[in-house]
Amino acid sequence: MKSLSGNLVRGKDGLLYGKPRKKYVRTHPYPLNTMRIKPLKREKATIVMLRKLGYPINMIAKALGRSQSLIHRTLRFNILIKNLGSIDMRKLPNQARLRCSSIRWATLMSKWASWENWLYGNGEKPP
Repeated sequence: MKSLSGNLVRGKDGLLYGKPRKKYVRTHPYPLNTMRIKPLKREKATIVMLRKLGYPINMIAKALGRSQSLIHRTLRFNILIKNLGSIDMRKLPNQARLRCSSIRWATLMSKWASWENWLYGNGEKPP
């Protein structure tokens, strides 16, 4: 077989064939030093409830100690199954957003002990 151009190969029978592509094979699905911990069912419910209360994704991620991508995936799934409506907070003026953010963070941290108790299964109802 002789290569005529980058993607074509002439076979023994004289016909042109497409050259097979190299396939990338990953030995591990993610780096070995990364430890993945699946979120609890109550943790996913907490994410949705906090979002319904108006907390932004980065604040929820910071409070739960999770990545923003996990929070976004959970919220995207709940929007797709019509459990949650999409919330757009980009239209607020910058100073109003900053003040509101600091007040929300202080409020969340003052009630975080009760959220944590419910999250780990100690309470019956969410706060």
